[in-house]
Amino acid sequence: MATADDTDDLAMPTADEQQALDEAALQEKLRRKAELQKQARRPIGYADSMEAEKRKQLSLKKSKEEKRIALCEELGRGC
Repeated sequence: MATADDTDDLAMPTADEQQALDEAALQEKLRRKAELQKQARRPIGYADSMEAEKRKQLSLKKSKEEKRIALCEELGRGC
């Protein structure tokens, strides 16, 4: 059945533990934000921009089957 170790796991974290968890989460959030800002600042040339746009368009392109299914859903039919 339940032991003393099991009940310790269910206890609320102490103020120090909670503060450490909050600080770790904040540091990770700031690290991720800095990483995204660094990527945004990187100058991109025309050729790179066009290549990225082509990749984006290809990823959005639907197959014939996907188009048919989407049309059936829009029309409310059970194709």
